[in-house]
Amino acid sequence: MRKLALAAFTFALMACDPSKPELEKSLAQTQRISAEKDSLLKDVMATSQFIAEANTELAKVRNRNASNPTKAQPGETESNLTPAQARAQLLTKVKEITVRLNDAESRLAASRRRVADMTGKSSEMSKQLAAYDTTVQSFKSMIESQKAEIASLTAQVTSLNGEVTKLKSDNVMLVSDKTSLTDERDKLTTERNTVYYVAGTKDELLKKHIIQQTGGMLGIGKVQVPVRELNPADFTSIDKTKTAEIALPKTDKPYRIVTRQDLTALETTPDKSGKVSGALKIKDANTFWAASKYLILIEQ
Repeated sequence: MRKLALAAFTFALMACDPSKPELEKSLAQTQRISAEKDSLLKDVMATSQFIAEANTELAKVRNRNASNPTKAQPGETESNLTPAQARAQLLTKVKEITVRLNDAESRLAASRRRVADMTGKSSEMSKQLAAYDTTVQSFKSMIESQKAEIASLTAQVTSLNGEVTKLKSDNVMLVSDKTSLTDERDKLTTERNTVYYVAGTKDELLKKHIIQQTGGMLGIGKVQVPVRELNPADFTSIDKTKTAEIALPKTDKPYRIVTRQDLTALETTPDKSGKVSGALKIKDANTFWAASKYLILIEQ
């Protein structure tokens, strides 16, 4: 099309019988105007391609962030970029496009001035200038549209950065909450499974205020019972889920249990007076410790 236009223009000039230098000058001006158009068109098309690539990169970053805000997806190893690096690269690309657009706008104005200078007062060249102005306006419209796209891209990248920052913050909070809940659970589990036992003579246990005597008359018939407020520091602590056997201090002495454990949960049932010897073997920890987490054995 451009060649046909040049041929038509050449024919029109020859019909007017211009001198050879003028003809050559007109042809050169027409070629320069065409070259200016081509150059500007290439710039605009390159920028459009650049914007399309930026949109593609933005979509990739969005996908990576949706999958994991801190790691790249397995299928996206070609660039070896983390989402944070990809966002930074994308923002750099957007800034580069902006610079190119501003430069294209300046060169568009400069090109318009050069074409105007070339046309002078020639009526035929004035037509060329008018046609060129139409092209310039078209390019300006494209540039304005591209600027709007760039503004949208910049806003999306900024928004994406904010979303990722929030995701990271939320993730840190979730990890902290999970750790706190895990610690609390472990603490509650430990407290629930911790039980206490003590074995000793009546005098030892009375002296430590672990038991007290009650009932009877004139010092006769008194029975030993646990004091109302027991101090865990006076006992040996164990994990009921891990300890199924408690060794008694003296294997040749029987011991009487004065706390409210369920004795049916023992492997060996105590004698009729509730006495055990040697070791206390527990077959059902939950049942044995259900009524009291304190076990007191008095040497007989």
